Amino acid sequence: MNFILTIIIGFILITYLYNLLVNKRKRETFIQAGKKWDGIVNELSRRK
Repeated sequence: MNFILTIIIGFILITYLYNLLVNKRKRETFIQAGKKWDGIVNELSRRK
């Protein structure tokens, strides 16, 4: 019984950490894209 409980808790923990890492990577990608667009907008504003 304890072995099964340990496996279930381990599986939940691994799933949680995986989702955390994926969300962190997505967030970093969105931040980088936002910085890129800010640069484009600034360049276009200067050209006006």
